[in-house]
Amino acid sequence: MAGLKKRILRAEALRLALCWIIACYVRFVYRTGRWRIEGDATPERFHREGKPFILAFWHGRLLMMPMIWRRDKPIHMLISDHGDGRIIADAVRHFGIKSIAGSSGKGGLQALRAMVRTLRSGDCVGITPDGPRGPAMQASEGIVATARLARIPIIPASYASRRRYILGSWDHFHFALPFSEGLFLWGKPIAVPADADDAALEFWRLAVEDSLNDLTRTAERRMGHDEKAAMGPRHSLALSAYGLLATALGPLIRLYLYRRQRRGKEDSARIGERLGRASLKRPEGPLVWLHAASIGEAVSALALIERLRAERPGLAILVTTGTVTSARLMAERLPPGPVFHQFVPVDRPAYVRRFLDHWQPDLGLWIESEMWPILVTETQKRGIPTILLNGRISAASFSRWRKWRGLIGPMLSGFDLCLAQDEVQAERLRRLGAVGPRAEGDLKAGAAALPIDEAERARLEAAIGSRPVWLAASTHAGEEEIAAEVHLRLKALHPGLLTLIAPRHPVRAEKIAQTLAVKGLVVTRRAESEPITPETDIYLADTLGELGLFYRLGRIAFVGGSLTPVGGHNPVEPALLDCAILHGPDMTNCAGMAKALDDAGAAEIVASAEELADAVSRLLSDPTERNRRANAAAQIAASDGKVLDRILHILSPWLDRAEHQPENPPCALPPSGPSPV
Repeated sequence: MAGLKKRILRAEALRLALCWIIACYVRFVYRTGRWRIEGDATPERFHREGKPFILAFWHGRLLMMPMIWRRDKPIHMLISDHGDGRIIADAVRHFGIKSIAGSSGKGGLQALRAMVRTLRSGDCVGITPDGPRGPAMQASEGIVATARLARIPIIPASYASRRRYILGSWDHFHFALPFSEGLFLWGKPIAVPADADDAALEFWRLAVEDSLNDLTRTAERRMGHDEKAAMGPRHSLALSAYGLLATALGPLIRLYLYRRQRRGKEDSARIGERLGRASLKRPEGPLVWLHAASIGEAVSALALIERLRAERPGLAILVTTGTVTSARLMAERLPPGPVFHQFVPVDRPAYVRRFLDHWQPDLGLWIESEMWPILVTETQKRGIPTILLNGRISAASFSRWRKWRGLIGPMLSGFDLCLAQDEVQAERLRRLGAVGPRAEGDLKAGAAALPIDEAERARLEAAIGSRPVWLAASTHAGEEEIAAEVHLRLKALHPGLLTLIAPRHPVRAEKIAQTLAVKGLVVTRRAESEPITPETDIYLADTLGELGLFYRLGRIAFVGGSLTPVGGHNPVEPALLDCAILHGPDMTNCAGMAKALDDAGAAEIVASAEELADAVSRLLSDPTERNRRANAAAQIAASDGKVLDRILHILSPWLDRAEHQPENPPCALPPSGPSPV
């Protein structure tokens, strides 16, 4: 087949003959069928008034599109300068359609300039925003860039026919057959503001994409077809198999939840929420749904939630998490007003649909990497805009997901917008299927300082007195033993040393206390209201929501989860609370922030108990150096604090749409050049 194409391209007479046959076939299909043109009346009005516009249609709907156009109105089609493009250019010439050669890569800038000149001269331009090679039915940036520069509206169009073949090509090419019925549909015009910034342009790009897909689905449905089949394989075999397996495992899922409930990992009073049964009524009006996995993600989202409540009081906010500890924290720290917490449903179709039927969110925000296939794709199938915030894929997860592209690909490609923590994360998301992920900084950097009970701070400071003190924060299994070893090493060097340990999961506190007591250490537990005495070696901060208090008390803070293969925790929290920071080598969860602190000399990497002991000892012995590092950390935290402003600015078009529900939502983003046929 490839050889035949090359011979046709080399032989001009043969190519021209083929193009003539294609044009004759298009006319034959149109004249032997019953074709109607319906939809918005703007194109006809623009034709009468002599106003130009940009015709947008999918590459897979190219065949019959010349028949929607009036021959007395000039139009130029953007067509890529390759073999297929030359055939298309010669074929459409038979319908009086001129061509502009170019692509979004080579020649993109020249093509963009030619398009703008053509539009400003009064002629129309046609663009397939998913050409020349896809992804199918996903608009690229070029079309909205052209509309913005030329200040000319985009008018989308699509069609379907009752008798047709959908080819197995990348664009799901719609091959209409003769003696059939066909329907062309015009969409509403989309005017991209000339002063639209990057965030607004992405919104307009999506509006073009949504409008074209809506028109295509409507046309297919009215022609009696399964719109999903006509739109191409949006969901993989792996995703379908996953859904069937989750459905079949319903009884085992309930047993699993029951066992977790007995171990204290599920809330008995709210177990129905895990099955999609809401325990609260949905409030009236627009609702934004924010999903975070557990404590870390939920805490990083608190500042965003507070800003949303302050700046958009008309929005209700639903927060979902999956752990008991995060639910308790949300109960304590969510702002007043219509802000609710629910447990996320288990990833089974029936549970997810029940959840979505009740809450009917107008916008879904996913935090970091908590992406369950059914939860994400069911939300997207309902037309609910979905955005990934603070996107992160660890190296290990990236390696695993590459083996399961059939699951991760449909999820990521379905997000309307993906905002990654940094360029490394953006590239990983892109390779797994995300469309145009952008690195906008770590949302954790925009968080406010953790709250502190000043009365408790004064009481504990009085109990500690002048004793040297340091903190091991958010520790995981194995790190408490390392902190204990550090204490034993330094006890003689720094008489009266008090080590504070705040485990990431306080439910482990009893086991931790027993393990440390075996080492001959005197352990006092905060959750048991045990006082700090002169004999106390380890004060176990086994409560929730008090980490800010202990950062203030410790002032030298080791960030846990970094000496074990967990990926570390948020170093901005101690940076905002006057701490000199120490962490292990694995800070992949917050790599960008950790590097900034390391480069500024505000944090130090330690790889073992010995190195941690040396670092703590130096800082205890040198208050000037401790203060220098704490000040440097505070400066880095302040410079990163604007990330929340950036993210809210980027989200503003989607929040506007959720708040006001416009009849004709906007669309698109800044280009390197237009997208060709």
